[in-house]
Amino acid sequence: FGRVFSGTIATGQRVRIQGPHYKVGSKEDLNVKNIQRTVLMMGRTTEQIADVPCGNTVALVGVDQFLLKSGTLTTIEDAHNIADMKYSVSPVVKVAVKVKDGKELPKLVEGLKKLSKSDPLVVCTTEENGEHVIAGCGELHVEICLKDLRDEYAGCDFIVSDPVVSYRETVGELSGQTCLAKSPNKHNRIYLTAEPMSDELCAAIEDGKAGPKADAKERAKLLRDKYEWDDNAARKIWCWGPETDGANVVVDQTQGVQYLLEIKEHVNSAFQWTTKEGP
Repeated sequence: FGRVFSGTIATGQRVRIQGPHYKVGSKEDLNVKNIQRTVLMMGRTTEQIADVPCGNTVALVGVDQFLLKSGTLTTIEDAHNIADMKYSVSPVVKVAVKVKDGKELPKLVEGLKKLSKSDPLVVCTTEENGEHVIAGCGELHVEICLKDLRDEYAGCDFIVSDPVVSYRETVGELSGQTCLAKSPNKHNRIYLTAEPMSDELCAAIEDGKAGPKADAKERAKLLRDKYEWDDNAARKIWCWGPETDGANVVVDQTQGVQYLLEIKEHVNSAFQWTTKEGP
């Protein structure tokens, strides 16, 4: 279900289905398929029509299996994606769901996919330990999602864990003290301080301009010129976190320390763990 922004969409038309991760010129998150039917939705009734001109909303049959939440449909080869909607709330209340009868697990997985498509705010994930987690923006929202999942999408009975609220905490100012950690043999010491980064820089990291996949020289130039970073610091970012691409960074500020790179992997993995766990 979506809006036609330009041109006319018709039954049988061959379109490019571009998912949210599609980049112009690449084949990632791109499918080329035919529109099976164009349908006009009026309240509870649906009416099949031949084509729909721009400015109208329309329901399309035959494209839903290629899109999860949002996407762009176009016939132009070099078209960019239409921007996703940004919401003022984020899904912070999480519950884990588990089927009572193991045979009904495929039903639950399919139901979670449908739930994720139907609600733009809900986030359905599978944790490392295999449990299915539903995240919503409040207890009431999660309750409604669970009711829809049980009655409509999955059609099976499942056990729900207690709601868990994930905290959103960050660094507000430069830490008042330098933290010190010693190695077991007391021969090595590591000193750490935390300080906040600007919202613009965090956004640039999340967009990829200053992220780990950006070209190192261009990234250093951007950090130096736009965000007034020291040239040495801009070149010596050790890692990003959480998940190796988040908007938190470890920067090596040392000078002339021998064998420092031997602890780099340990520091990086500890940082990933810390940023993923939260407070």
